[in-house]
Amino acid sequence: MYIRLQSEGTIGRLTLANRVVMPAMGVNLASPDGGVTEDIIAFYEARARGGAGLIISEITRIEGGAGISEPCQLAAYRPSDIGELQRLVDAVHKYETGIFIQLQHPGREASPAIAGERPVAPSPVANPLSGGGVPRELSLEECGALAQKFALSAQIAMAAGADGVELHGAHGYLINEFLSPAMNFRTDRYGGSFENRMRFLTEILAGIRKSCGPRFPVSVRINAEEALPGGIDLPEACRIAAVLEKAGADAINVSCYSQGCIEPGTYEEGWKKYMPSAVKKAVSIPVIAVCNIKSPAAAEALLEEGACDFVGVGRGHLADPEWCAKAFSGREDEIRTCIGCLGCFGEIVKAKRVRCAVNPVTGREREYASPARDGKERVVAIVGGGPAGIEAALVLKERGFSPVVFDRGERLGGTLNTADKGYGKEKITRYTDSLIRQAEKAGIETRLGTDASPETIRELDPCGVFVACGAEPLVPPIPGINEDLVCTAEDVLLGSEKLQGRVVVVGSGMTGLETAEMLAMDGCSVTMVEMLDELGAGVYPTVVQDVMGRIAQHDAVILTGHRLERVTPAGVELTRLSDGEKVAVNADRVVLAMGVVPRKAAADGFKAAFPNVRVIGDAYRGARILEATRDAHGKAFTFEP
Repeated sequence: MYIRLQSEGTIGRLTLANRVVMPAMGVNLASPDGGVTEDIIAFYEARARGGAGLIISEITRIEGGAGISEPCQLAAYRPSDIGELQRLVDAVHKYETGIFIQLQHPGREASPAIAGERPVAPSPVANPLSGGGVPRELSLEECGALAQKFALSAQIAMAAGADGVELHGAHGYLINEFLSPAMNFRTDRYGGSFENRMRFLTEILAGIRKSCGPRFPVSVRINAEEALPGGIDLPEACRIAAVLEKAGADAINVSCYSQGCIEPGTYEEGWKKYMPSAVKKAVSIPVIAVCNIKSPAAAEALLEEGACDFVGVGRGHLADPEWCAKAFSGREDEIRTCIGCLGCFGEIVKAKRVRCAVNPVTGREREYASPARDGKERVVAIVGGGPAGIEAALVLKERGFSPVVFDRGERLGGTLNTADKGYGKEKITRYTDSLIRQAEKAGIETRLGTDASPETIRELDPCGVFVACGAEPLVPPIPGINEDLVCTAEDVLLGSEKLQGRVVVVGSGMTGLETAEMLAMDGCSVTMVEMLDELGAGVYPTVVQDVMGRIAQHDAVILTGHRLERVTPAGVELTRLSDGEKVAVNADRVVLAMGVVPRKAAADGFKAAFPNVRVIGDAYRGARILEATRDAHGKAFTFEP
């Protein structure tokens, strides 16, 4: 199975065990000074153990100060960094996995709050996409000095035993800023013509070849497209790739600097394969492609079509470090599928450690490495078979307990079976399927169609009870809320309510957004009401933009900064918070998507009946899948009968 994906591949003189590359992703697990920690070792070692052919490290700084991108980011510019990186390299090399250190300078994308100084760039122009400040323009001498620093960092990586390096020439960072005519407005030897814009990068490659020799592999990550007027387009990217091959690059890693750079879950797998396909025709060296790949079948298809030579599987490895091992051993149905929620990016942009909604161990591999095996087959009852309940059951089973899961539904998954009803939500269905398969393989007893009560659970004589009964929609106590025209977003998503005509959706969290989207696409005239000044508070901005892009096509009315006061037979009455003005909106139906509240009464009933109760997930605190699974895993890991 997956013959091409499992086949050996070469980059320069390096032979890799398979064609799966885990591309660079920020994890914020290094020490503040860039040193290697036990946590970052455990993170990368888990992916190496899981069978990845090549791991490309997170962005690694080539200097301090303006060269720092993240508060806890790897470093490769001091002699002391050799020993630090060696620890990481040696951990990965215990398995048949290669490792490249990705060298990066943020350029104008550096945050003064993190770097401690003003960002630098080829030109003193702020990024219109991020709204950052104006960077300081590098002098001619500084440009040459920075090129030498990249070469020195490559030498440090080689001394540490790394199999190669990757130069980050994409995503608006320093090298990309030199390459792109939309970011480089210099008139000296580092700007203007195509050849001059290439000079900084070709000087880096020449420096690496001089310091590391011809046998040390170098990959370069480039943009195939840029969402900037006059930026790099696909023909220009192919031209760049061809020059890089002549300059000594051993591989091209194709990405982009547009909305599709970080795709939400609605994007199809492999949707941007046209980018690496074009670059591959322009070069003879290997091409690595990141194409929103979540499944082994989609990865194999890319190789079959000749779109690339190596397939980048990034977030898929955050979701499941055993992605390769499961794919190659016929256990594809057990892979925890990335759902594209972008929670991982949301954590990093807040300067937090990496986290994953579907894998609560991500970023905490060391902490959860050795669960106590003290279950002794004692029974633990779990009330609720949603993501939190299943996560707790899996951990408890691994510890040697005998979990029994009760769920009122006919299928495990809980609210996931509602969340997968929106547009492009098939990945959530696959995630649910994988959880069910994991529970089945682990031999976890499940009792579906059972509304558990203290009486039914008492018959098991459990040593503990985990309450994962979830939350219920918030229905505010306002006049008219019980009118027949009112329903919940859950009613709409599950199809129990079929709406037509004018619909007001109150609330714009993820559920509200997806409900409004579904109604708009079904032909309803939608008005969205949100009390806050922005839609989708707490949802990663790219996800909000993705959903709103489709809603906007149907002329929906957006009323932010408005509070619901009452429901009338004719619609709703609102208060505009900016001035207190009353606003009436006529509607045929009103949909409540105002969040959820834990089922406290149910949880309290179990607490009163049993001495050892853990309340987890939405039953503890209504939040996202990320918080629910993390809470469940932690409480099951530390559970003491």
